[in-house]
Amino acid sequence: MKRIITVLAVTAVFLFFSSGLIHAQSQTKTPVPKKGKNQVVIEYVSFTDQYKKYDVYPWETLKLEEFQKSFAAMTREGKFEEWVRSLTGTATNKNRMIQAFKQQFLLIVSCKPHLCDASQIIVLYDPVRKHTYGLLANDGKFHFFGQPSDNIRDLLNILLVEEFKAIYRGQS
Repeated sequence: MKRIITVLAVTAVFLFFSSGLIHAQSQTKTPVPKKGKNQVVIEYVSFTDQYKKYDVYPWETLKLEEFQKSFAAMTREGKFEEWVRSLTGTATNKNRMIQAFKQQFLLIVSCKPHLCDASQIIVLYDPVRKHTYGLLANDGKFHFFGQPSDNIRDLLNILLVEEFKAIYRGQS
């Protein structure tokens, strides 16, 4: 029953965000202009030399002092399981850089080992402001951390659906 409720809640979020309000690009360096007031444009960009140190797996990111401090401050806002605090959840990809709202963010994606369909986390790190934002999805409940603005909340929601498409389309 929990899984059905989770899938229904997540499907509703996906349908809302897939209704034409978003546009995401893959591996391109050319920005796409916004077509509407509420549209969020996500651009996946290459790591510049300045940010190359973030081109690692999620758990390795905690070895970088400026990220570790910001992430620790964010995780103090809630009671997190060990896989979140240590970023040792299941991650098949290294971190990636994205651009949205004319800012670059480090994107970190992970899920709970053996329970990816029930628990996921999306972390955005702003390397300029040295601030971390997060969205933890756990059994159909969504928790934001790092005091994200409405724009960042929208971005986190979109990224959650995009990164975990199979789960949020009910195909897991």
